[in-house]
Amino acid sequence: MKLDRLISQHLQCGRKAARDKLQSKLVRVNGHVECDSSRLIELFDHVSLGDDAIQALSPRYLALHKPGGYVSATIDSEHPTVIDLINEPWADQLHLAGRLDRYTTGLVILTNDSRFSESLTQPESEIPKTYCVQTDIPITEEAVTAFKAGMPFAKEGIYTQPAEVQWSPENSPRSCTLTIFEGKHHQVKRMFSRFGIKVIRLHRESIATISLGNLREGDYRALSDVEVSAALESRKKTR
Repeated sequence: MKLDRLISQHLQCGRKAARDKLQSKLVRVNGHVECDSSRLIELFDHVSLGDDAIQALSPRYLALHKPGGYVSATIDSEHPTVIDLINEPWADQLHLAGRLDRYTTGLVILTNDSRFSESLTQPESEIPKTYCVQTDIPITEEAVTAFKAGMPFAKEGIYTQPAEVQWSPENSPRSCTLTIFEGKHHQVKRMFSRFGIKVIRLHRESIATISLGNLREGDYRALSDVEVSAALESRKKTR
């Protein structure tokens, strides 16, 4: 929003009074005196009036190893949420960039930057998400072939992007590593269910270029600037 509007909302005064404050040269944006009332203020610009901080939000980007039993939500009246695992004073500022169901484990991205989360979740971005899958019965060649070709999802009216499958039936017939490029509701489980195969364990290893690595269950870490930039860049690349 414009700077004079931000000041007027903070001081609960009119826009003219806010512009008068700007002429006092006590308003700073990112540490520099600002007198231009029409200056557009972004979410993470730091704005102060004298010693009074008007806006001082810092961008946050976290990778969390979600345990089973936690809900991918910011608030839930019945179950613990992923936010409950974040022991930070600013935890309530965060939201999820893509969800996992209650009993699926693995990588969850949390942020307060809506542009970043949208870049990872918009369907047109075709962000790769890699899962380790264990099933109740052996995975069939028919299922793997269908996954690699893409499948119709009538409910959403889409045809899934071709998935990438790493599968060794001679070594582990009931498990595989699956990379998909959408994020439809229960998508992986629905893909296997189409062939009468039940997923008994589902674990997400990576989103875009961000990997879980050796992060322990229930722990979280800040993403590096390089990881954030690389994740944003990955959505621009075609496969």
